[in-house]
Parts: sequence; structure tokens; C-alpha cells
Amino acid sequence: MATKKNGSMVGKRPAAGTKTARVWDTADAITRENGRAATCREVRDRYTAEGGNPNTANTQFSRWKADHDNRAAGDAPDTAPPLADLQPRRLKVAPDGRLLIPADMREAMQLREGGTVIVRVEGGELCVVDLYVSIRQAQACMQKYKKPGESVVDKFLAERRAMWGEE
Repeated sequence: MATKKNGSMVGKRPAAGTKTARVWDTADAITRENGRAATCREVRDRYTAEGGNPNTANTQFSRWKADHDNRAAGDAPDTAPPLADLQPRRLKVAPDGRLLIPADMREAMQLREGGTVIVRVEGGELCVVDLYVSIRQAQACMQKYKKPGESVVDKFLAERRAMWGEE
């Protein structure tokens, strides 16, 4: 059964051996080969080259991507790789304001191709943080308030049900 998480439909992986599972397998293979998340175009091109329907590829890719992103966001703070520190260096700002972040810096910041970042300016300095890194940092910060064995979601739902008179 698919559920809504972070605005995307997320469900279980399709059954092995099905056409839809082949799209997920293709996306996983491309991700492993390239060391980054597969793109819709890459998956669709490979899937259709193998005789698959491009519409199936598009639909299943969006489901695979939501699952892939939610798994990345769900990494526990203590299991996520540590953020790295690098020496400062000079970068050029293009006339249109673009800034090219070198690959080693993107890797150290855990920035993913096509990912979303949170940006802010503090004291004249531009701070760029990957959305999922930001989520993990918030989870780590709040972990000290969570009691062992406590489900914050279950507690919240119980409070809402009581408020709505469902209990």
C-alpha cells in the first residue's frame, strides 16, 4: 500500500520479475554505475532500449526516486557518514552569479546531483546545506529529547485522536 511521505507517494518495491521492478532495478544499476542517483532520462532510455514502455519507465522512476530520496533522508544521524572539512580555496563567480562547487567539496558536503539545498547568508557568508543533511542534523539535535522506545508519531496521533474525540 502506497503512503504519502514528504509530499510524494512512497510504497513498497514492486515484485521481483515484473516490468515495473525492472525499472527500479535499472535505476539501481545506473545509480551504482555512476555513483549518484540515476536520472529519469537515463532510466527511460535504458528501459526503452530493452523494449520497455517509456510511460512505465517515467511512472516507476518517479516512485523509485521518491523511495530513494526518502531512504536517503531517513538515514539515522549516527549511521550517516560524517561531514568532511576541507581547506578554504578561491572560486570564481560567473557574471550571471553562478558558483561552481568543485566535486570534492560537493562530496564533502554530501550534495547530490539534482538534490535540494538550503541556503542562507550569515554575517556575509553564504551557507549551503543539502536538504537531507539538514534533516539529519535536526534529528540529531532533537534526539536527546526522545525517550527510549517512545514513538513520537504514535504519541502525536494519540493526542490528535483524543482531541478529535476518536478515543
